Amino acid sequence: MTNRKKRIIIKLLAYGFIISWAVFSLFPLSTMFLTALKPKNAFDQFPPSYFSTNLTLDNFKYVLFNSDWIKYYLDTIFISTAASIIAVLTGSLGAYAFSRYQFKYKRTIMVAILALQMIPVASIVIPLYNMFATINMLDTYWVLILINAVGSMPLIIWLMNGYFSSIPKELEEAAYIDGCSNMKAFWKVTFPLAAPGLAASMIYAFVYAFGDYIIAKTLAGSRIITYTVGLTLFSNQYEGMDITLVSAAAFTALVPIIVLFSIFHKYFIIGMTGGALKE
Repeated sequence: MTNRKKRIIIKLLAYGFIISWAVFSLFPLSTMFLTALKPKNAFDQFPPSYFSTNLTLDNFKYVLFNSDWIKYYLDTIFISTAASIIAVLTGSLGAYAFSRYQFKYKRTIMVAILALQMIPVASIVIPLYNMFATINMLDTYWVLILINAVGSMPLIIWLMNGYFSSIPKELEEAAYIDGCSNMKAFWKVTFPLAAPGLAASMIYAFVYAFGDYIIAKTLAGSRIITYTVGLTLFSNQYEGMDITLVSAAAFTALVPIIVLFSIFHKYFIIGMTGGALKE
């Protein structure tokens, strides 16, 4: 077999793998969309009408105009945005300290911070509930913002530590000569240069808070309802879960996230690899 034939076979196998993976990845999303387009009673009959061509937009109209779904979604966007901003700003300051200063037990503290990311959320729900109940912060925006910000901060510290380490210290030293303090040099010089890492951290923190269910259900869920909790409200004890409405609501929730990642995916990849390859 000639080298040309080998290259063609390898290329065909690569394209075949990519197409297969794309189909595998898009299948749940396409199934969700087609389910959302089916009439409300499409799955009440037996056998269920999986391949019916009777499609309708009634489920999307109900979700967007005849329910509180928009409020749930906007609340989720607000909580996720606020949590990601706090996590990135605070985590960046911590990462900068680890990157630029030498102190005792630095490596041990970094490992301990990463270990915090491995603690299951379900194991700390009750202590968190008792703590925030004591200070009357249950079912508020702040309880969800603070917990989600802290939850995503360990990985952000590790990511930004690597990214700050890739920025030459000489740039900050030049700023010191011009009269900048440590903090001013950080905000004016180092922070803007770490934009790709900051974008990756921002996306990660946003998605972390956006997909939270356990905290949102346990520590809120009455006055403040996020979209993950709101999905469960499309069911009742008499009729069960309306899968067509749930699919419509879930699809409308995922589209903005997909668009956001499509716009900023370049910065996300650069930031993740930049932070991962540096000491």
